[in-house]
Amino acid sequence: MAPVLQNEPDLLQTLYRSLTHQEGFHAFLEKLTGAINGCAAQLLVIHRQPLRMEHLWYHGLSEEFLDWYLENNMIAQDVVSNQAIKQAPGLFQSALPLLPDFQPDADYSKWENEQDMLDSAWLVVDSTRTHTFVLTIQRTVGQGPYQQAELNALNRLVPHIRQTVQLYRQLETRSKAASSLSAVIDVLPDATFVLDSLATVLYSNKAARALINRERCLRIRDERFNFAEEDVQAAFFRTSAQVVRSSMGKEGYYSETLFLKRAGRTPLIFVIRPIESSELLAGGALVSVYEPDNRLLPSAEHIATYFDLTRAEAQVCERLVAGHDVQTIAGQLGRGVSTVRTQIKHIFQKTGCSRQGELISRILAALLR
Repeated sequence: MAPVLQNEPDLLQTLYRSLTHQEGFHAFLEKLTGAINGCAAQLLVIHRQPLRMEHLWYHGLSEEFLDWYLENNMIAQDVVSNQAIKQAPGLFQSALPLLPDFQPDADYSKWENEQDMLDSAWLVVDSTRTHTFVLTIQRTVGQGPYQQAELNALNRLVPHIRQTVQLYRQLETRSKAASSLSAVIDVLPDATFVLDSLATVLYSNKAARALINRERCLRIRDERFNFAEEDVQAAFFRTSAQVVRSSMGKEGYYSETLFLKRAGRTPLIFVIRPIESSELLAGGALVSVYEPDNRLLPSAEHIATYFDLTRAEAQVCERLVAGHDVQTIAGQLGRGVSTVRTQIKHIFQKTGCSRQGELISRILAALLR
């Protein structure tokens, strides 16, 4: 069994508190440095090509040193950084085995001598296609090199460090995405929600929050849509999963429409469309909720003109958009159910749609103003 750091429980508590602490990982690095008898520690986010530091949490380094280090891009000279970007995430290692093949320039050698540095325990925490996350803990000549037993003790923390950094990245991405998307959807008049790649609600605009507050048939619980009707809940689960898969390029473009019935009122129209994968989101969905009582839905005349449909076909579309089923539409228009079904098939052929939900989504996207 690996040796245990004396304050390991406190270290882990401080590590996980980094997720909500205003200063991020600084407090954890301070405690970690003391626990292993180091002189300084850093958690770096390194951009691999070209090699540069993009973010830094630290303890035990002076502002003067940091300014010099960053201004001169000394990370390009750093033996640990140059090795770390070539490796997959693993366990803590000593920097001493790297030194025989290391040939720093005069400035880097001067820094090492002035700081009296001898060794570093370093860990590749995580890596992406473009970035490497590295944790290092330095020691001076007086403190001596790292022993294997000490590295083993640090390795007990590795699963927790890795998990926390990954969670931090996810939270930061969600925050950036919400901030960016909020500027776009806050100006929309209709209730609009943004779902991430796990179909959890990442952001909702003012109209969406007002809708949730006044409608008893719909709630947000644990960041997910919760419908009063079980069949709607199941349909939304299936649909959101397919839309998210579409947004991540795992299947063709997929949009859908669901209707949420309300006693004595027109149903709410839920249109679910994919959000293309980007640097902010690894895919997701945009959910727009329309209230026919407050919105003028596209007329048969407009639908016929825009999609080049016959008047009879456009009348069917007008009623589909209003949430009516085939049998109801047949009764309203005085046509047989089989006739309406045949007309819907012709509409699909003309619009390139294969499902009623996709057709309704396309009509609303094109003509709802």
